[in-house]
Amino acid sequence: MTEKPHENTRLADYIERRVLELKPKKTQAEIAAEAGYVNQNMISMIKKGSTKVALDRVPALARALDRFV
Repeated sequence: MTEKPHENTRLADYIERRVLELKPKKTQAEIAAEAGYVNQNMISMIKKGSTKVALDRVPALARALDRFV
């Protein structure tokens, strides 16, 4: 079983919900690129709780999710 230390966090749940809301407008790959991630897998990993969001990525991720800080 793969350990998911950040599974079911409010942030993981929020990002999963927000990506789904944005699906008609942009792909997960586009969101990842806008947030500065090279691989779209990072968004999946965040949604599933496999990894956390680095603090320095929060502003870019917020913009990619059409939310502003």
